[in-house]
Amino acid sequence: MTKDTTTSPPVKKGITNPALQMMGIKRLALPSRNWMIFWSIVGAIGGGIAYDKHQQKQARMKYTAQVQSLSTVPYEVNRLPRKLTIFIAPPPNDFLATSVLIFLKFIKPVFNAAAVDFDIFTESRQGDIRSSVAEKIRQLRREKLEEEKMETNQKVTKHDDAGRTWTKFKNLFSTGSKTDDEVEVTVDRHDLYTPKDVLGLYKVVEPVTVKRDDEENELFSGGVICIGRGAYKEYLTGIHEGLLGPLEKPQWLVEEELKEQEAKQQEKKEKEEQNENKQHTEDEKEEEIPVPKAWIKPEEYGSAEYAPEFQDTFQNGALLRNKKNTPVLFEQPVYVFPVVNIQGFLRIPEKIYRFFTTREVAESMGAEAVEIVHNRTRKFELKRDEFMGSIEEKEWPKKWVKSGLEKGSEWVQPLIVDPRVVERIRVYQVDV
Repeated sequence: MTKDTTTSPPVKKGITNPALQMMGIKRLALPSRNWMIFWSIVGAIGGGIAYDKHQQKQARMKYTAQVQSLSTVPYEVNRLPRKLTIFIAPPPNDFLATSVLIFLKFIKPVFNAAAVDFDIFTESRQGDIRSSVAEKIRQLRREKLEEEKMETNQKVTKHDDAGRTWTKFKNLFSTGSKTDDEVEVTVDRHDLYTPKDVLGLYKVVEPVTVKRDDEENELFSGGVICIGRGAYKEYLTGIHEGLLGPLEKPQWLVEEELKEQEAKQQEKKEKEEQNENKQHTEDEKEEEIPVPKAWIKPEEYGSAEYAPEFQDTFQNGALLRNKKNTPVLFEQPVYVFPVVNIQGFLRIPEKIYRFFTTREVAESMGAEAVEIVHNRTRKFELKRDEFMGSIEEKEWPKKWVKSGLEKGSEWVQPLIVDPRVVERIRVYQVDV
């Protein structure tokens, strides 16, 4: 009879228990070396992310607590809080959501805690903010021009009617019957009276007049926040275009756009000829309307006339106000939050480091948002404030910048400012 020489594998060391054996767990033992390495790496990464998220939350809580008292101030029904205007632009070669997320996570909580109202304007293409700001200023200039014309016409009419007594009694010698030439004029009832006149409520109770906090102190009213260096560049360029540019589109720009349109139509026609057999569906994407080009070039700022419609207001040292009696956009203080977005394969280690230290961004932006809420401002300083947020430009992809220079991108061009324009601009005094 032969003896079995096979040896059974050694029993693993560990802790055993009959109850665990009944559950199918023979013994508890330490994981192997490879598993220890794996779980150590996973734990370190998870712990780093959790710690950073916790610190971000602590930073938000710290800065929201500093302005929380402002939201507890009772507001009467006729009082409205100060309102900010926020322009958000996407970082180069990235999506708009990147900039929006930064605002929502680090800036908006502070504004909400302080009960500061705001309007958000976003752009998906370069030039949207610039053209929008410029058109708003041109519209203000047109309205001011129309008001001056109406005042002049009223003065002329009063002067002409001063010596005409019979014109005040047109029907004095009329027979009472209408002629065929007379046209019956209808007037909208809303121009004759309002519902409150009919009800008569305000004969007993005084009417409620809404008043904004922006009206109380001219120097600290409203505010403009630019998320991204590109948005700030477009905002300042739009102010210059609106104040220094013409009120009507210049002829050279009309001819240039006409040539571009003809070139696009020719290119489209050639493509259609090449794809004659291709069936076009109704769901085919429509062509986007191009962003309007600037009506004035930066090199023309010095020789351009500075908003002649506003000169009376500017010379009196007063701020220009809109119909709501609040200072217009370019009379409000401005600040920019740079959106540093690292790209490139070789910069992956730096990107990983910044991902694990996002709490530093939350700390700095939260502190800056608190300063904006407290509304401390100063005058615009040349050679300093025109470079606000320029740290972002150092991180722009080189290939994108090179492509932008070839295409004439607005963002990669140097920011040119006119002293006449920026002397009326104020910026937030942020010392953090």
